Amino acid sequence: MSESRIDSPERDFHHPYTPYKIQLDFMNALYDTIEEGKIGILESPTGTGKSLSLICGAMTWLRDHQSLSRLSLYQDTDKDDSEPAWVREYHEKTLKEQKLRKYKELEARIRRVRDTEKQEKANVRTKNWLGLSDENLNPLKKAVRKAADTNYDEVSKFIVDDWDSDLEDVKSKNGTNCKEISNVSSEVQELLNKLVGQTGDNREDEEKDEFDEEIFYASRTHSQLTQIVQQLRLPTFPPSELYQSESNLRHVPLSSRKQLCIHPTVSRLRDLNAINDKCTELQQNPVDRKCPYMMNEREVDDRVKSRDFRDRILSDIRDIEDMGEIGNSMNVCPYYASRGAVQMSEVVTLPYPLLLQSSYRKALSISLKKQIVIIDEAHNLLDAITSLFSMAISYSDIVRSKSCVETYLAKFSKRLNGGNKVYISQIIKLLNVLELFLVGFKGSNGAEVSQNDVLLKDGVDTINIFKIEHYVEKSKLARKVESYATHLIESATIDDKENKKRRKKVIASVPVLSKIMSFLMALTNPSNEGKVFFEQVNGDRFLKYLLLDPSFHFRSIVEEARCVILAGGTMEPVADYMRYLFPYVPIERIRTLSCDHVIPSENLGAWTIATGPTGTDLTFTFDRQRIDMIVKLGRTIANLMFVIPDGMVVFFPSYKYMEEVCLCWKKKLPNASMTLWDQINKRKTIFQEPRDSAQVEAILSSYAQALSDKSAVQQPLKTGGAILLAVVGGKMSEGINFSDYLARGIIMVGLPFPNAKSADMIAKRRYVERTTYDEVQQRELALLRDQYSEAAIPPSKIVEIEDTCRQAADVASREYYENVCMRAVNQSIGRGIRHAKDYAVILFVDSRFGNARLQNKLPKWIRDRMATGPTADMKIGSVLRNVREFFKTK
Repeated sequence: MSESRIDSPERDFHHPYTPYKIQLDFMNALYDTIEEGKIGILESPTGTGKSLSLICGAMTWLRDHQSLSRLSLYQDTDKDDSEPAWVREYHEKTLKEQKLRKYKELEARIRRVRDTEKQEKANVRTKNWLGLSDENLNPLKKAVRKAADTNYDEVSKFIVDDWDSDLEDVKSKNGTNCKEISNVSSEVQELLNKLVGQTGDNREDEEKDEFDEEIFYASRTHSQLTQIVQQLRLPTFPPSELYQSESNLRHVPLSSRKQLCIHPTVSRLRDLNAINDKCTELQQNPVDRKCPYMMNEREVDDRVKSRDFRDRILSDIRDIEDMGEIGNSMNVCPYYASRGAVQMSEVVTLPYPLLLQSSYRKALSISLKKQIVIIDEAHNLLDAITSLFSMAISYSDIVRSKSCVETYLAKFSKRLNGGNKVYISQIIKLLNVLELFLVGFKGSNGAEVSQNDVLLKDGVDTINIFKIEHYVEKSKLARKVESYATHLIESATIDDKENKKRRKKVIASVPVLSKIMSFLMALTNPSNEGKVFFEQVNGDRFLKYLLLDPSFHFRSIVEEARCVILAGGTMEPVADYMRYLFPYVPIERIRTLSCDHVIPSENLGAWTIATGPTGTDLTFTFDRQRIDMIVKLGRTIANLMFVIPDGMVVFFPSYKYMEEVCLCWKKKLPNASMTLWDQINKRKTIFQEPRDSAQVEAILSSYAQALSDKSAVQQPLKTGGAILLAVVGGKMSEGINFSDYLARGIIMVGLPFPNAKSADMIAKRRYVERTTYDEVQQRELALLRDQYSEAAIPPSKIVEIEDTCRQAADVASREYYENVCMRAVNQSIGRGIRHAKDYAVILFVDSRFGNARLQNKLPKWIRDRMATGPTADMKIGSVLRNVREFFKTK
């Protein structure tokens, strides 16, 4: 990634601290990218205040734009050039006054909320002094818990509504379709829809228009979003023409029901699918048993309550925990009520799935049209999209789902109309075909399965999958079937412990019909976008759909949004984003920026160690003298301990390899007085990353404690301390900050290439080869056609083109494989430098890191400080001297 030239004027980004030059460069690049409506791929190393720079740069543009663009509102609307100037000016003035009035009303309500909250904080002290509990003050909680824990035997709630096969929709209670009337013309129907829109109950957009820009800020995990919210609280932005307040920006945090549900019973469930199903079930209950926190927007009192909740959220910068507390205090569901707050916010924070999946955006009423989309920690984005849209179904899933649907049909057949029976019978047929296919499949583990082999068997080709999916979605059949199955299981009399365990397992597995429908819909995608594989694991058979083209699902976001920003601490190798996420975007519409680090150049040293203590080559390939390499690695680490003070973090390619290394080090070598493990542990206490994520925090705490006892803060020349053995892509390679003495040395052992023989990697590399071959062939043939007529192209030229295509495909495949590896390397080695005064060395223990091609895939701030080229001495002795000199000056 090259550093883009920045020719922007000086701007005040309202940064809460004095920004470094690289932060100014980053914010200027971000501002210009938003202004020009481009795509930005921006890299700022971990520890350089990237998230705060993103907030300050984007919010400065937003507030500037709120002032500047409104001066020419009318120019952005459809206009008639024949209208007199005074008409256009009057119309613009009217629009502007309406907008200003609306925002002033919002500000007034928010000010009242802030005043109320001050009084509430004072009341809390009084309440605690009087010994009053929240439940005593809020009797609804007791009532909800009591109602939720009361069983009742109604089964009518599980029956799907009557289905109108002509209109392909559920019928309303009076027997007509709730959206359309069949005996009127399309023109009349359109007029009726407009009238319904003018007088109906959909008020979500009543305070939103096409001129309102928002920032949608997505990150991968809940903890990362919590950190973003903390950063949002730091800067203060000046008022704009529309938003007069100088206080905090207007922010809404969005999340799933798992994070936001406040229902006493539902919120105790652990599985997200179970939470979703229980929530939906409560909404379908009779009025007296519905979820009491769910607001009915048709009721005036509930609408007022929802608006009060929205104003409360917007009155300050809230995190997810705040949303739950406010929902509880107001008896309002935060999950549903937060949608109204989105319409008037400036910044919406949300996890990846809510942004990346169109179904979630639709459910949350999120429109990205002309909006600013920022995706933080975007080094994960390609993998995140692939993971979200890849899926697998098992033989046991299919059998269980078929049993549930057949049981449902047998129970309610007499109460279902003909339209429902037809579709449910077709679903059973589909499940039968899937079951028979998996039973009869003779391929080996990892074998590719043709989508047509699944969809065009035994009469399935006569079934319209799209209509089935539409029916399941509109009728809510999957949820009703699964809820009824759960009801039957929970109602059964079970005495012994074994049956209780079986019941829990079945209940946890019940929500499968929706997953199977999603899988079938994935099979309808063009075959070049994904592949299907057969797998057999632990006695069960699976069909697995692997997404190969992530740009397919990301394209709608790119085309709707004003701009899309991908930001991360380690975005290299950036070529993958260009090729696999934005292949259709002109290169001139993409801005890239790779910032340097805030540390002085002398605070980081980076070297490759190509040979061990005995002078032999260090190359950690899978089959190369495996035990011998492990012993040489141990001796290399033992030597490095004497020159690197305090903490050392050593990254291995996998858990399996790390465990093999540890086992070997603990064995005594011939003629040795002690094991390599004991030699290292005597000098630096060894800690090892556990596979169990529940143990990670304890290991990290012990590691930090061991270092704080022997810290170089008190004894700069002491080389004792501790060593942490970690795994690339593991729990400690991302999200853990090894600042100061926690990591004076980061050591990367080998190259963490993914398994080249896995079905997934084979499929992805073949996809890269095929698309590259086709692209090069198309380009080369176009050049030939400019020189020859179609019939006159010499056969030798065609052969040359084929050779060129194959070579290009091989290069692209190797490049992709290397980039997957180097992206993981970059994410791990970036954890050691956390602030401007920090310092550390990064050591690459493998001769292949001396390859210029691989070094060019490292982050710029590391690459620029690395000894490279033919004169670089990569012998262990030279590196030890360099490292010793590095720390002598610190």
